[in-house]
Parts: sequence; structure tokens; C-alpha cells
Amino acid sequence: MKNIKNNIKFIAAAALVGATVSGCSLDMLPLNDVVLENYWTNKDDVESVVTSCYRGMQENGYVSDLIVWGETRSDNIAAGPDVPSALNNLMKGSLKTTNTYCDWSAMYNVINRCNTVLYYAPMVAEEDPNYTDSDMKINVAEVKALRALSYLTLIKTFRDVPFTLQPSIDDDIDYRLGQTKFEVILDSLIKDIEGCKDDAPRRYSEKTYNTAKITRAAMYSLLAELYLWRASDYQLTAAQQNEYYRKCIEACDWVLNFKIQQYNENSIEDEDLTKTVDSEVWTNYGYPLLAEGGSQGLGSSQNAAAFNAIFGTGNSFESIFELTYRYGSTTTKNTDVGYMYGGHNDSGNTVQYVCGNENLMTNYPTSQTFDNVALFPVNTDFRTVTSFHYTDNGSFDIYKYACSEVECSYNGNGKIENYTQLPQSETRSNAMMYENWIIYRMTEIMLFRAEAEIELAGNLSKDAEAEEEPENTGDDENASEGEGGDSAAKARKAGSVAKNGASLMTAEELYDDAFNLISAVYVRSNPATKTTSGAKPNRTDFKHLADFETLLMNERQRELLFEGKRYFDLVRQSRREGNTNKFAQKLASKFGDGGAAVGIKMKQMDFMYMPILKTQIQVNPNLRQNDAYADEDEIVNN
Repeated sequence: MKNIKNNIKFIAAAALVGATVSGCSLDMLPLNDVVLENYWTNKDDVESVVTSCYRGMQENGYVSDLIVWGETRSDNIAAGPDVPSALNNLMKGSLKTTNTYCDWSAMYNVINRCNTVLYYAPMVAEEDPNYTDSDMKINVAEVKALRALSYLTLIKTFRDVPFTLQPSIDDDIDYRLGQTKFEVILDSLIKDIEGCKDDAPRRYSEKTYNTAKITRAAMYSLLAELYLWRASDYQLTAAQQNEYYRKCIEACDWVLNFKIQQYNENSIEDEDLTKTVDSEVWTNYGYPLLAEGGSQGLGSSQNAAAFNAIFGTGNSFESIFELTYRYGSTTTKNTDVGYMYGGHNDSGNTVQYVCGNENLMTNYPTSQTFDNVALFPVNTDFRTVTSFHYTDNGSFDIYKYACSEVECSYNGNGKIENYTQLPQSETRSNAMMYENWIIYRMTEIMLFRAEAEIELAGNLSKDAEAEEEPENTGDDENASEGEGGDSAAKARKAGSVAKNGASLMTAEELYDDAFNLISAVYVRSNPATKTTSGAKPNRTDFKHLADFETLLMNERQRELLFEGKRYFDLVRQSRREGNTNKFAQKLASKFGDGGAAVGIKMKQMDFMYMPILKTQIQVNPNLRQNDAYADEDEIVNN
């Protein structure tokens, strides 16, 4: 092994593989001297660097990248009172290759730490008998998952990026890497995670680790998202797409079945799930989601119980993997959320870069009738008060992650009322910056599966339309509901039971199950729908692929507001459809301030992705600039 002490050579290598020269130091490595021969000698050495991989996701702007790249560019976000000019330009679509938010070094920092563990762990296993094969497999699964999450974020943001599975530890290796294609990276990540997904533990002995570290459920959740992105490619045949959608559904099944098993066993330490899970959602839809307002229904002055458990207390039953911050730590704080959504900065002053977009809710809803047009059509949705604070004068302060607890009140019918005075919460200026950042949680896995089922059903419907229609399959609506009809089909149409994905073979079955999944997520946040007819989606109103796609996209937007998902959802939709029509429609008003040039660029698929930071191209001649951002003043490599 070679001892890298030549800082000049190292900085050049690190910069060319992914870190900016100005921001690069030995922090690119897991620990300052982690590559020294006398460091990698025993089990503790490996596990300390594995811990540093997690810590790398908590520090150095990693969470900021998740927010900026996946959320602030979306139609969920508007500029706040303290927005930096570089972020403001990015949100208007006026993005230049010199914009500091194009810096990808935080992601590559984590990737290199993971690659270093994978390089040295087998050597340690040969030297230290206490570092067992089981120990090594768990560590390998952990860092492969963290590496895949980082690479997935990079390709969702930049599309084609430098890709290596080797650490920057040898000065004989040329790290001036060009970009690898999006699809090639995805295929490599899928193969990697498929190969180790069952090596991660199902449970840890310490309760917090079950959501703060990579578990088998986290591996399958990651795999589900990888397959969903791989399927969302308009250039694939329908058969190829369907194969990936089926794989996505299978991965989601593993996670959801695991959570159902946990609930049935009531196997979460120090928590009686029967008292916190919404009993009616469980009974009617088959999924154990935490209840808002208590499992027995709404009271007159109850907190948003599920929201506070998931985003306030953290590490909840519904969580699958989240970056966990220790309250009171003086070294690791979630300052990225504090700066972005509102709180104290390092000097103790209040700061707020962004807020919610006024298009989220132009007027506080007064209706109790659901429609599939407005994002928040009814006044029964907890997410209208827990995610942000709407007032008639235009305030859209973000409360998700920025506040530790939200309180709500209800009238006798369970409607949220006195909205402009609520929620009463810990003031944003006193937010302590220890809120966890959730990567995966149960409802997103449900919506992953619903999306895969909807798109698979759409493909199957197209295939069916191209063939001669059978005389009577017994699956049409009249046959299933008439005398002698299929009782299982009746149950599916009622949307009253969770299904195993492998059992769903027809388009109708897939649509039914997707509707059941979406309805479960929706009803949990709208408990008043249990007593208010018409306040939730009605299955008979959804007949075509486009209807289901809109329902799914709206529910993902409602449920995952401000979690770094929305912009990537719009990108995935465009990749699936092969154009930016819906993407441009959603972002037209947001990017309107960017001028006519931005409007023209929005028609290009390349525009959805970030440019490569100009300094990266200057030090690495093998990088090629995104065509949407290349002009006569910039370096373009052919």
C-alpha cells in the first residue's frame, strides 16, 4: 500500500474525481490518515470509518444538496427573506456554470469514504479474527447503500457523472474521469445492491439504529427507487419497462410486508403500536400507518400525532432510514435545514433562505368535497397545517423539519379550524437544528409501489387495446359486480385490502391496488373523511391512466412536501414521457422571472439537469458540459 502524503497530487486527484479544488482538503478522505498502513488493522478501524460515512451525510452540505437540488428548484418553494443570490438565481432558472450550488463535492466525499471502506475491509478481515465474515458483510452492505444513495442523487441532479468504485488512495491512478451514462450507472447500482441486499440486518439490538443505520428494509427501499428510475425511460420497450416495474413492486412488497409483520408482532420496543396506529386505515386498507388525532378518532384539541412522531420526535415506526442528529451535540447539527427552512445560524441569528410557494394553496380550502385538481381541495387535511403555515397575507413559512411540534384544533366534525391562528408551535427562531432528515419512510414506499403499478397497468392496457378484446373474461365491471361475479374483484374494487404485488396480473387489479395504496396515505392525513362522505377520492372517478397519474403525483406532492423529492419526481415523469411538457407547465410561473431564455431552455431535456461546475471542467479535460448550459464563453469538451 502507498502512503499518500503528497498534498498537491492528492488535491489534484480528488478534484478531478469530484471535489472542487477550492473546497478540497484531506477531508475528501474518511479520516485524515485513513489510508496509512498502520491504520487499517482491526474491526474498530473499519467501523469507525463506516460511521464517518454516515457522518459525511450529516455534514459538509450533504443535506443542503438534497434540499436545493430536489426541493428548491421545484414548484413547492419560493425565495425567503434571506435567500442568497446564487440560490435565488437557481430558483428562477437563471443557472450559470459558476453557481456554487452546482458543487457536488459533498456527495463525492461520502462516495470516496464508502469506496475506501470497501477497499480495506477485506484486508482487515484477513488480519483480525474478531472481524468476522458476517461483520464485514454488514459493513459492505451499509457503505454500498450509502454510496448508491449518493450516486443516485448525483445522476438525478446532473444525469451523467464521473463514476468509480475505487477510492482515491493511490497516486498511480489517474482520477481525471469523464462522465458515465445515467443508465449505465443505474444498472451498476442495481447489480451492486441486488448482490448485498440481504446482508444488511433486519433489526439492530439498539432501537434507534433500526432507522439511523442501513437495514434490510432500507436496502429494499433503495432498490425499489432504483428500479422505478430505471423503468422510467421512454426509450425502453414496454416489456423492458414492465420488467423493471415488477422488480420495483417486489422490492416494495418486501418493505411493506416487513412493516406489517412488525405491527402484527407489535415488536417495536417501548411502543404499543396498537395505540398509535390508525385502526381504521389498518382495517380498511391493510397498512399500519400512524394515526393523526389518535387511533380512536379526532379529539377537540389533539396534536398532529403522526406528524410529530415522524418529524418531531423522529425515528418513528414509519421511518425506514433517516439521518439522525443527537440532540445537544456540539459537533453535528442539521444546520442545513436551519438555514434553508428557518432557524438559528451559527452566530445565533435567525435566517430563512426559502419558504413555501403561494401556488401550494391560493386560498385556505372551505370545501369538504375531494377533487383531483387542487393540491389541497378539502379542509380536513392535516398537511395543510403541519407542512407549512398559510395566512391570507401570503405567509408560507415551512414547518416541516423546522419545528419540533405542531398543535391543531378541530370543531365537532373534525375540521381543522381557526387556521390563521394555528399551528401553535415551538417558534422557528428557537428551532435547535437537531431535526432528523428522512431518506425513506413507509408512505413513500407505498407511493413507489402505486406509481409502478399505475405505469405497469397503463402499459398492459395499451397492449390489451392492441389485441382483439375477449368476449368475456369475467373481470369487467359488470361481470364482477353482477350475480355470480368474482368476489375477489369486488373486494379489490372496494379497495379494502393490501395485496401482494406478485398476485396482480391485470391492469384493473393494478389500478385497484394503486388506488388502495394512495387512499391509505390520503385518509391517514384526513381522518375526518371517516365520517365525512365525499372528502376522499372515489374509485369510480378514475378510469384512465392520466387520471391515476395525476392522483399519484398530487399525493406524492402533498405527502412529501419539502422532503427533497418534488423536483426529482418531475424529472422522472419527463424521462418516462420523453418530453418536458408537464415539467415546464409546473415550473412556468416559477422560472418566469428568469426571462425568455429560460422559457426556451425549458423545452430541452438537458435543462432539467444541473450544469457541471465550471472549475471542474477547467481542471478535468475529460468532463463535458451539459449542452443546455454551454455557450461561447464556456469550455466544452467533445
